Amino acid sequence: MRDFPYPASVRRPRYGTFPSAKTCRLRLDQRFGREERIMIKDLLVVIDNSINSDRFLQTALSLAERVGAHAEVAMLSPGPLASAKLAPLGSLYVPEDVLVEEERARMAVVRGSTAEFTCPVEVYGLHDDVAWIAHDLRLAHPLADLIVVGGPESWEVPWLRQRVLETLLLSTGTPLLVLPEERRLDPVRHAVLGWKPSREVNRAVHDLVSFAEPGATIELVIVDDDPEAAVRAHAAEVERHLVRHGFKTLLHVSPTGDWSSTGEMLVHHAIKQNADLLVIGGYAHSRVREVLLGGVTRTLLGEVRLPVLLSH
Repeated sequence: MRDFPYPASVRRPRYGTFPSAKTCRLRLDQRFGREERIMIKDLLVVIDNSINSDRFLQTALSLAERVGAHAEVAMLSPGPLASAKLAPLGSLYVPEDVLVEEERARMAVVRGSTAEFTCPVEVYGLHDDVAWIAHDLRLAHPLADLIVVGGPESWEVPWLRQRVLETLLLSTGTPLLVLPEERRLDPVRHAVLGWKPSREVNRAVHDLVSFAEPGATIELVIVDDDPEAAVRAHAAEVERHLVRHGFKTLLHVSPTGDWSSTGEMLVHHAIKQNADLLVIGGYAHSRVREVLLGGVTRTLLGEVRLPVLLSH
């Protein structure tokens, strides 16, 4: 078989002359801009009131505006907690038509507060029994690039927030961003990733790659008194994967020490390092175990002190 050499005009470059991943990212940034490459174009923002959630809503819509995304704001209005048969007991029962009218008034307030933003914003309400409204939300908006929920202080019914978070995280396959109202999410240049070998954390790594800024520092934190060699080897492979995407990586192994939970230790470390974002795989254990015994996910969802990205 005859060997035909490539002409000079189409000659393949020799090994080692291909541009690096970092160079490719820089060229894409120069040509298209970072905002054009961010894969977050459809945000779902979830609230249950128009007063406590105002500061959080401004923060969430500022994020949508910065990345050029379309935002949908879902206002949840759970139905009456008591039956009409209890009406003689006074305040325990609220007629359905009164609740619907209150919902319309609150939605009007929310629409007014979104008028200042230039990104497309759609506001709609969901009204149903408290046991079903979280599932209604999942069915009403099955696709989104990112779901954004505020801390407990931005909700009127904290236990409804917990139910919504668990339902969406476990059933939608969409990353979930929890934002404290006093912290806006700036471009992510330093992220802390709570690392352990699991499917959920692998998913979190992929979500973070599309979320962080080019050249960002991603710190893998292993909370373990004596991690096995296999855990370290797996973390090293993740580091190599992130470096190929143009990120800087750090590996930090921390003993549990005096911390009452892994979640508290991760939050403390992220704040100490002045990280823009804390990332974890949500509900790596069964939900029943997390509910009964507690866990990293429930700890981080309970008290939000910095932006947290959860993947499942």
